[in-house]
Amino acid sequence: MKNIYVTDLREGISLFDENFVVKSIKRMMTKQEKPYLDLELSDRTGNIRGKVWPDNLDKCAEVKEGEVVSIDALVENYNGALQLKIMALKIENNFNQADYQPVSKKDKQEMLTVITSSIRRIKNKHLKSLLDNIFTADFLKDFSEASASYRLHHAYRSGLLEHTSEMLTLSDAILSQYPKMNSDLLTTGVLLHDIGKIVEYKTSTTITITTEGKLLGHIFIGASHIKEKAPKDIPEDLLNEVLHLVLSHHGSLEFGSPILPKTSEALALSSIDDTSAKINSSYIAIHDSGEDAEFTTYYRHLGTELYRSPYLDNLTNEDIPF
Repeated sequence: MKNIYVTDLREGISLFDENFVVKSIKRMMTKQEKPYLDLELSDRTGNIRGKVWPDNLDKCAEVKEGEVVSIDALVENYNGALQLKIMALKIENNFNQADYQPVSKKDKQEMLTVITSSIRRIKNKHLKSLLDNIFTADFLKDFSEASASYRLHHAYRSGLLEHTSEMLTLSDAILSQYPKMNSDLLTTGVLLHDIGKIVEYKTSTTITITTEGKLLGHIFIGASHIKEKAPKDIPEDLLNEVLHLVLSHHGSLEFGSPILPKTSEALALSSIDDTSAKINSSYIAIHDSGEDAEFTTYYRHLGTELYRSPYLDNLTNEDIPF
């Protein structure tokens, strides 16, 4: 049974037989060429780094990503962040999976309604057929449980559903300002741009990247699935535009897109994808990380540390005093 969560940890606390899931594990060497383990442990409330130094390696079982472990450890402060000094570690087989995998805080059924309503609003018969071919009942079940990323944004169960429904709302605002933009095409692009993540990630006690995901990536996987499910009578140019949306949605070659956006719809898709990802990532870092310092630690994917006003904790929107 799990008694303490990451958000409960404070400097100086000693842990005995407390359970966490292994999010990542690296086998490292000290400056003296002695082996040690660098772990990231997590539960549904957050993540924390942990070290198994050479003197304690013989008290620690061999573990893999995704396994739940029971540890004895001391909570320390290292460079302004909490870290676990792990003295003993063993695999735990009796656990409740819900304790370890965070889930979207938004209402799942409401988000699913956003998805299905958007599909129903599609007027183009070819795009509608494509979406109907893909968003079957079984597919929607997998889609609604998947994570949107390994760790950067919406990295939790139903994160892909949240990310996509969020983007559909953002796209409505853009379409209202640009009447000549193809709304059916942009909506289709939003719905399909990340479907490859259902295959790329496995969501259980933690989020792991599958072998297929590592070898192919979600962009290729998604584009291949779209081609496979495309109706036979869809015009080639239209299918190519849909594929272009998926292939270019990361916005640059540097970030993994094999092609740059070349249409207004593709640029819009890339922009709202980036907006949703960065705002979600920053919001969680500021409000849900469990940190209480004025500024968060540096986030490499955002290129900055984030200002965390302590008095914002229990306030929302119009209640914030400025």
